[in-house]
Amino acid sequence: MSTRHIRYEPLRMLVTMRREHSRHGRTRQERRQAYDGGTSRSVERAKSGGMKSIVVFLVALLVLGGAGWAAYSLFVGHRNPLGSIALPGKGPNTSVTIGLTQSPQSLDIRTQSDDAVAQALLGNVYETLLTRDENNRPAAGIAESWKTSDDGLVYTFRIAGGVRFSNGDALDANDVVWSLQQTIQKKYVGADRLKHLVSVKTDGDSTVVITLSKPLPELAWLLSGRAGIVYDADAKYSYDTTAVGSGPFTVKSWDKGASLVLQYNGSYRGEKAKTGTVTLKYFADAKAAVAAMAKGDVDAVPDVPADELATLRSHDDVTLTQGDSYDKVLLGFNSSDNSLFSDAHMRQGVRYSLNNAEIVKENGAAAELGGPISSLDPGYEDLTGLYPYDTAKATPLLNYFIFRAPSVYREMPNGPQIGDRPMKLVYPKRFGEQLGTTIKNQLEQVNIPVDITMLDDDAWQKQVVEKRDFDMTIYSMDDSHDVGELVDPDLFLNYTSSKAEELYNSAEAATNEQDYEQRLKALARQVSSDAPVDWLYVRRPWTAVRNGMTGMPTNMVDEYLPLAGVARG
Repeated sequence: MSTRHIRYEPLRMLVTMRREHSRHGRTRQERRQAYDGGTSRSVERAKSGGMKSIVVFLVALLVLGGAGWAAYSLFVGHRNPLGSIALPGKGPNTSVTIGLTQSPQSLDIRTQSDDAVAQALLGNVYETLLTRDENNRPAAGIAESWKTSDDGLVYTFRIAGGVRFSNGDALDANDVVWSLQQTIQKKYVGADRLKHLVSVKTDGDSTVVITLSKPLPELAWLLSGRAGIVYDADAKYSYDTTAVGSGPFTVKSWDKGASLVLQYNGSYRGEKAKTGTVTLKYFADAKAAVAAMAKGDVDAVPDVPADELATLRSHDDVTLTQGDSYDKVLLGFNSSDNSLFSDAHMRQGVRYSLNNAEIVKENGAAAELGGPISSLDPGYEDLTGLYPYDTAKATPLLNYFIFRAPSVYREMPNGPQIGDRPMKLVYPKRFGEQLGTTIKNQLEQVNIPVDITMLDDDAWQKQVVEKRDFDMTIYSMDDSHDVGELVDPDLFLNYTSSKAEELYNSAEAATNEQDYEQRLKALARQVSSDAPVDWLYVRRPWTAVRNGMTGMPTNMVDEYLPLAGVARG
């Protein structure tokens, strides 16, 4: 039988510590009855301890006010009526304001799929079973350690001791299991990727065991994101308007569309936040956020567009740092049977014809990629050498498609055109006119005529994704661990490869991290060689920070912005 001590330092002279029997094997309803039903030994002692003890305790509550009630609620297990108490300590008397352009429409991180709510709350207010480091690799979180069985089917997580939610409730293995069950049963964001689960159960208060029917080598990483958030199973609150987590901050206030204020959580078990208050201030667009930075109204702006960098470079008190992301921008080819791109020679010829270095330079916040896996994902390998810009290599691949029928023949700058009509490049307007024009100009140098159509997102979805009426399209793959999307035969690109599917299935069956990485590398090389797309670039966002401010994240800042380490110099 294990024991657990509840400890609250500021009131240790007023409250006698009690021991609780292990909750393992008891239902949540039984635990509530034990805490709230007046049957615990500590409550019985309070009943029999005489009027003097009661008077002393009540006087202490009156003197200490809310703090006294908070301690009493921890002592007897009552819900705290004061909401998020964040005790003990108020934290540093400092504040930081960060300018952002995507604002959450709700604080319900369970159901809101947009990045804004995750950017604000993940790692700040809500914690996950595992966390992720700045390179997007899983690391210890609420689980201080974990291990995987040799067959990759059983994961065992050791829950850290002394973890509490900001309302004072203790966090243990039961909350972890309940949270995962809720995520799966109610299909919260991220649940669709939790495959092959057979069981999720506790083994005592500090151990969680997950059993799979098949290996899921990305499980640890998945549990460092939304699917791994641990909620307070007993707390009742409006997820839409507030948040009760175990992270280094609490939500002090939220003005929808305007700001969200994070406050130091003094009861956080780990390294405390270095700033007392962090205000996330929302702007209509990046131009407005950058203008506020230039005026000194905000202290940092993540993800500054390249065309706004000049505004900030003229300010000596601002430092610009470039980070990494897994947001990949692609030129996709329609590989359906009635398309020239159904032949690999055409796709490969186009890849040799594109000068990606020029495209990256024009963008100003990007890097060349060359394959389907970014540097922040397992299996990354620099594949830019597979299809370097080389029109001499492109020409023999493309000449196969020269049609000389008089009715369709057209002379191009360097000879006869490729194909019997211009290629239709259809893409969303949000990528801008310059990118499409650059691609058109580069391909016309190798005699591929291009007609450009720019659409709003809904129209693009209908024409390209649903009707598949295009030859080429520009789109983004902005997820991590998403190489499997390209191998999906139902993808609108119509790319199929039995070899790629075999390699993907092999990677998914890996039982350890080393095999997973090596198999993903083989898959990435195969997909890149097949050339279903050209990887135009991967985004490398710029972050602007006021001089003297430290700890500002620079990687993955569009959706993951842990701010506990941020401090003023």
